[in-house]
Amino acid sequence: MKILLSWLKDYVQINKSAYDLAEDLSMFAHEVESITPVGNDTVLDLEITPNRGDCLSHIGIARQVAAMYSESLIIPEIIIEDIELDKKVIVKIAKENICPRYTARVIDNIKISDSPQWLKDRLTAYGFRPINNIVDITNYVMIATGQPLHAFDYDKISNGEMNLRLSKKGETITTLDGKNRILPDGAIIIEDDKGIFDLSGVMGGANSEISSNTKTIILQGAIFNPVLIRRASKFLHHQTDASYRYERGVDFNGTIYGVDMAADLIKQTSPESQIGKLIDQEAVDETKQTISFSGDRINRLIGTDLDQMTINSYLQRLYFKTDGDIAIVPTFRVYDVSIWQDLAEEVARVHGFDNIERIDPEKIDSIVLDKDWQKREAIKDILKEKGFSEVYSTSFGNEDKIKLMEFDLTKCAQVINPIAPETKYLRPDLSISILSAISKNPWAPEINIFEIEKVFFENNEYWQLGIATVGKNDKVIKEIKNQFSIQDNIVEIQKKVLDAHKIRRSVFILSSKVENINFEEKDINYEISQSKLRPISKYPPTIRDISIVVDMKIASEEIQKEILEASSAILLTEKFDEFVSEKFGSDKKSLAFHIWLQDLDANMSEIEANKIIKKIIDLLAEKYQAKLRS
Repeated sequence: MKILLSWLKDYVQINKSAYDLAEDLSMFAHEVESITPVGNDTVLDLEITPNRGDCLSHIGIARQVAAMYSESLIIPEIIIEDIELDKKVIVKIAKENICPRYTARVIDNIKISDSPQWLKDRLTAYGFRPINNIVDITNYVMIATGQPLHAFDYDKISNGEMNLRLSKKGETITTLDGKNRILPDGAIIIEDDKGIFDLSGVMGGANSEISSNTKTIILQGAIFNPVLIRRASKFLHHQTDASYRYERGVDFNGTIYGVDMAADLIKQTSPESQIGKLIDQEAVDETKQTISFSGDRINRLIGTDLDQMTINSYLQRLYFKTDGDIAIVPTFRVYDVSIWQDLAEEVARVHGFDNIERIDPEKIDSIVLDKDWQKREAIKDILKEKGFSEVYSTSFGNEDKIKLMEFDLTKCAQVINPIAPETKYLRPDLSISILSAISKNPWAPEINIFEIEKVFFENNEYWQLGIATVGKNDKVIKEIKNQFSIQDNIVEIQKKVLDAHKIRRSVFILSSKVENINFEEKDINYEISQSKLRPISKYPPTIRDISIVVDMKIASEEIQKEILEASSAILLTEKFDEFVSEKFGSDKKSLAFHIWLQDLDANMSEIEANKIIKKIIDLLAEKYQAKLRS
């Protein structure tokens, strides 16, 4: 989104250089990608995140700047002297969700001309090519307010009929760029008794285009369904400045101001024009979006200690209304603020991320352990010790595979707007995902895998453990069933299911709710790891090997731990050989290790590496009577 500094100052008084403003906006979660001088003005190019459709205008950014600096927002009042015209418009909306609000004015006795130079300059600096006063004004108002507008030639529309409906597959329209477009099901169109004349929210039709002979226009400002606009735009591979804004959500209460601003500018450029009465048709009632919140929860989440009055004042600077523990979301933010965590983010932005104190985790007095998470991790550790590998998979389930496993689709969670057929349902059981994982290795002689994740079935969402073994032997999976006291049965997958997945070996699967799994409390490790983050060296490691002879009773893990603790320059160690032989002596064994040595500041020298290896050997000799193999 490009912002002209002079234009921005029409709505908020600031005494900041472009560079200072850019830095502050970037810290306020609106990153400025470039600053470009244009004549006597400056253009800031902002990267607006997809959820912030309210910021795709100069007034939208002015709101942010006003909140950031605690300044007043200046929105000029517009007074329209309208009259009752003979030329009428009849608006019919087929379904209320197509167009929640339709606002328009008929403007008669218009003179099509060039726009004033100041308006041309602003449009050019933004990147638009000036065309004529009517088209330029609609573009100007969209950039100023965020409300897309469109002007129709009234005399090209039969009897002022504006019938809004969804297109049928195969219908066509020739748009303003001269292209004949074949429409999909569900694009929003406007038609009269002669045919379609507007691809709403995307681009107008050539058969209702403004020309040099236009005398009367219908000036339209509407709210169109964002999902329908995006679908049509993607289908047609055609995105416009209007559709870009509609896809991200346009303020329900911004239509009248947008239409009136345009009407006022048209009157200025065409003084003889006559502005008709406002048409404002709401297909749905505006509903207030409210969120329950508390100062304590917000403080805990963002790491602050703000009192309730301060939190309320921050929210009010961003045009939220607060009433006790209720926040009322402004209409231009209903698309991206819906939960109290969103409010917490807004508070953090106004307070300033740099003003939030950094807390060393080691200084936190008490840490509340998530015992459910600890239990899941303990289950994973046990399964890994049994030789199983953990897999991670998507939460979606293929419809055909779900039916193949004989789950009732009516009891499965369905995605309202799936991006692909295979993402239409959420998996009801981990067996769906596990079989897909096995199918990627259909000829492997042995597979032992597991997954612990959420499944969705019969209006419930819960954690499930899924274990699978491939091959004739299901002994290990039976041991796990007994160890965890799982009541669910081990299932041998039917041949028709294996064939559908192209799996050539027997598969046994055990699925169970995690909450139903029981094992000893001692098997759960509630200790918090004391491992420290160590920086990554830009220098390559030096690898050395040692082979030692020790007593049979000494575990290799114990030796490995001792090696790691011998020096901070030891990156990691790995056992690669262990065997017993009489030639080492009675009750003796050989252990061999790879040792990775690394210096953070330079390549490790031969002398330094030798010194560390000697230290390791001396330590092992002293503590374990280890001897180097000759």
